[in-house]
Parts: sequence; structure tokens; C-alpha cells
Amino acid sequence: MRAVMGVERWPGVDTVRDVGRIAASAWGEVSDATLEVFAVGDGGPRTADSFPPDRMSVGGVQAVPTPAGLLLSPKGADQRWNPQDLMAALLGLAAAADEIQGAVIVPLGDATPAGDALEVWGAAPAATRLQLAKLSLRVLVTSDRPLLGFHGMSASLRNGRESDAALAVASQDQEARWREIAATGDAIASRGTLLGPNRLSDAPGSGAAGGLAYCLAALGATLTRATDYLAEAVGLSDAVAGADVVLAVGGPLSPATLDHGLATTAARLAARHALPAVAITTDLSVGRRDVMAAGLSGTHEGNPGPEGLADVVRRVAQTWAPRR
Repeated sequence: MRAVMGVERWPGVDTVRDVGRIAASAWGEVSDATLEVFAVGDGGPRTADSFPPDRMSVGGVQAVPTPAGLLLSPKGADQRWNPQDLMAALLGLAAAADEIQGAVIVPLGDATPAGDALEVWGAAPAATRLQLAKLSLRVLVTSDRPLLGFHGMSASLRNGRESDAALAVASQDQEARWREIAATGDAIASRGTLLGPNRLSDAPGSGAAGGLAYCLAALGATLTRATDYLAEAVGLSDAVAGADVVLAVGGPLSPATLDHGLATTAARLAARHALPAVAITTDLSVGRRDVMAAGLSGTHEGNPGPEGLADVVRRVAQTWAPRR
């Protein structure tokens, strides 16, 4: 028997690579089935930590060479993108575009940046777009939220707090500001029309990361679902062929992470080969019907930390691949 495991993260364990190491060790204690572990990451700013530590400094950020291209990361241990640092790095990479193989990948997830997202445009966004035109720029997001509209960025502020009058006013102010910005950005993006559903500001994912996704897309970046792209990049997608079960290790399984996290990506990959897909989580806050609708065959909960992870992986191995 052969099992394939994708690892997104585990609360209480420092790195994704540590999560994979602990899971593989615990699995081997109770099962003789082959387990292949792939560190995928969560698609957020620190996704590069899922890869080997070889990295270089580019402007105010760091870059990690991967099979899919150059994966960027905030400098040091920063958890959020600084738009000014990111702009400086992208302009530096564009100047050396002939030496870059593959895409330049910016994992945003849905983390609010450390600064005004508009700072990546610089003083002249149209000129900045031309400077970046030589790059194959890809932005990874974990939200389908558009920039504007009823389900847009400002609406997300009010979610669950519609009775807060001050928040409603702040949301309206934000909507007005981004409408003015979108008048410029949609024109720069040249999507064929400034009206109707083809506007960049209406595109799924453009409202991710506090509007930073939109600002980068206006400069020519392609918005991409993070976990699907990363699963392909690290080889998880190919490894599913010939497996007997597909496992996804992550943190809390909520409606948001079920829609945009690794568990659903694993379920889609498993479905191509009629395989069961199992989510391993620290907190299951979705119902069984939602789990089934996502294509998952089962879920297992464990406590945060190394011991909690090891314990739940042992239980999963005993359930899905017992020693023979």
C-alpha cells in the first residue's frame, strides 16, 4: 500500500518540514505502508519556509529557487509583506529578467500587508507595469473575494458585525477609496472593458491581502489559487497517481480553509483517480455535509504541537493503512 501526504502547517510545530518529519516518523511506528510526504505550505507570505533554506536577498525581500520558479518571501522572520520592499524587489528582478528561469511567485494568501498596498505601484503605475512586463509574475491567493462590490473587500469588514455603525462608515470609506483606485487600475490592466464582469476589480481573488492582490494584478500578475499551484509545484499532484490514499495535514478546518486550503486540493487530486482523501486537522469547525461536499472521505482531529500531531497520524495510519 502507498499513501501520499501533503503538509500545509500544524499549530505548535515550527516549520512545515518539521511537520512532515514528525508525521512520517509517527506513521512508520504503526504502519508498513509506504508514505510520501510533500511540504506544500499554506500559500501565505511565509510559504517559502516549506522549501529548503537556500535563499538569496533581492531588494528588501528574499527569494527561494523552486522547480516552478523564484518564490519570494518577506525578509527575515517578517510575517507580512511590506509593499515598498516588494516593489523594490520586483523592479530589481525585472532589470535582470533575462537571467530568471520560470515565474516569479509572490505568495499572498489573504494576509493584510504591512503598509498601504498601493505602494507597489510607485509614482507612475503604468510605467511600473511596463518595467515588470518582462517578468512572468504569479500571485498566490487563498480567497475568491473581489476588490469591489457586495462581496468585496469592504464587505468583508462587516461580516458578522453589520450592526456596528462606525464599522459601516469605515467600510463605505474604504469602498469609495478603492473605487477611485480601481478607475486607474482597471484601465492599466487593459482587460478589454471598464464596465461589467471583465473588470479586474471584479475578478475573484483581487480583494485578497488587503487589495495587494489587485495592485499586483494591475501590474500584470496572474492571480492563482495558492494550494492548487503549490501542489503541482512540489510534485504532490503527480505523486497521487498510483497511491491508495491521499492525506492533507493542516491547521483548523473552517469554512474558509475548506474552500481554499490544502484539504480540498487533496480531495480534487484524489477524485481524479477515485481515491479516498483524508484531512488531518487541529479543529474541525465544518459539518459532515460540508466535508462530504468537498470530496473528503474522512477527517481526524489532533491537538496542536508535536505530540498531538504524532498521535493523530498514528490513529490515521491505524485506520487507513494498518500494519499487516
